[in-house]
Amino acid sequence: MAETRRYAKNATLALLIVTKIAVATIYVLRLNASHSFQEYAPPIAVMAALSFFIVAALWLAGMKLSGGD
Repeated sequence: MAETRRYAKNATLALLIVTKIAVATIYVLRLNASHSFQEYAPPIAVMAALSFFIVAALWLAGMKLSGGD
């Protein structure tokens, strides 16, 4: 039972990451087609870094709360 919950949690996290990457890719492609990409690259890079660190922090918090693997 605990193993199934762990797999479900990992699958949910993977789905969240894939969704974020897909949304960011579509956003960047549309921006690149309509505007100068150099103008928007720094804020996009900051948002991507923040998203990565937020997901990593949530994952670490989940590992500590569940006792780790």
